[in-house]
Amino acid sequence: MKKDCALYVEVLPDGKIERELATINGKICLESTTVEQEIITFSELEFGPYAAIVDLLAYSASNLSAERCMEEVDVEEFQFLVDTANDLVTSLESEHPLHGTLTRTSLEDQVPEDNGTGLYIYRAADRILAVCSEAMILQMRMNEILSDMRKGLPPDIKKKHSYLQMLAFTQIFEFGEGWTSRYRFRSLKDYYYFLLVHFIEFNPTISLCECCGRYFIPKTKKRTLYCDRVLKDGKTCKELAPFLKHKLQAQSKKVIEEFDRAKRRMYKRYERTDNMGANPANKNLSYADYYAWLDRAMQARDSYLAGKMKEEDALKLICAE
Repeated sequence: MKKDCALYVEVLPDGKIERELATINGKICLESTTVEQEIITFSELEFGPYAAIVDLLAYSASNLSAERCMEEVDVEEFQFLVDTANDLVTSLESEHPLHGTLTRTSLEDQVPEDNGTGLYIYRAADRILAVCSEAMILQMRMNEILSDMRKGLPPDIKKKHSYLQMLAFTQIFEFGEGWTSRYRFRSLKDYYYFLLVHFIEFNPTISLCECCGRYFIPKTKKRTLYCDRVLKDGKTCKELAPFLKHKLQAQSKKVIEEFDRAKRRMYKRYERTDNMGANPANKNLSYADYYAWLDRAMQARDSYLAGKMKEEDALKLICAE
């Protein structure tokens, strides 16, 4: 019997959000946060090992049969795909309960019931792959929106981000010490689209830290060049910036800006059709390829800013697509 797992979110008047996660092991009260912080945090998550497993799922799905002949479905290959996806979700639930739980519930809701036909296997495999790919596609779309907003470009909801139109979310009303309303989510896509809608509506100022090269939201309207992330030795970018002036001139900006441009170019190569389960063309990147490049490029950027790598070497690694 399936447990009624879900994420419950309450948006408070001050912009904070309270979250309660109902998992297969019980309820968890997640740390209070804000829409802005959730968006920035998710945009920076590393998906390297996860991406490699999803690529394995895609490869397995492509091998279900020759030319998708229903009479020759490889049931063992399909069982391997299902078992691998289940192991991935179980591992994710342990390391990231929110993402793991919403991946599990999304699979429950989207994978069709077994009707004993070969067609079921293809449909189930497509949905499993689509759900497991969802987090990475969301992250790339989110980074594209952050990049546009940093440049002062309002997100194009009608065309470029049309997936944010006509959204429907489940709202529940509860009575305790008065009436309260919360939103209920059973997929990562719905949760992060909900946050993106609020994020775009708030229209926060997006900046790119000239010290670490990451997005942040200044606490005031005043122009802010550096963020409050801890960079090294317990000190933030803002605290270290005065001592790194020789690295934070036009040359360092060149490395940071080129990293941002390269990330967008790589996303375009990686970008798929509206069918999230579709196999990429040869000219596109696999999930693992994209995140392997991203890891190398981030290390090159950070090593240069830390004075451990020459500018030309950092740019060579960043541009090595």
